[in-house]
Amino acid sequence: MRRRVQINGVRGRWVAEVGGRWLGVLHHSLREGATGYRAPIFPEHPGQKRFEELIAALKAHDLVVIQRDKDRETLARDGYVGVFRFADLKVDLEALELTLRLVERYADPK
Repeated sequence: MRRRVQINGVRGRWVAEVGGRWLGVLHHSLREGATGYRAPIFPEHPGQKRFEELIAALKAHDLVVIQRDKDRETLARDGYVGVFRFADLKVDLEALELTLRLVERYADPK
């Protein structure tokens, strides 16, 4: 049985607290297949506090929270899918995209 963890997100931030660690929060709608993830980086994001906090969290940990989205258009949060271990993080500010590979489902939300 997979572990269950409390995920505490904060409105307006792109990170959530899980077991004393601040992990990046990514969108379920932007997954590609079973393990891929590709998100656009909008030109105004680099330099913004919440974007920089997300990138710092992704670089500090190999775990990420995947949120359930109400819809693909607004990407409004509708709960959490779980916490996943990831690899191959690439933040490409020239191509304006963030990619990574999900390698393991680490925990489910409580």
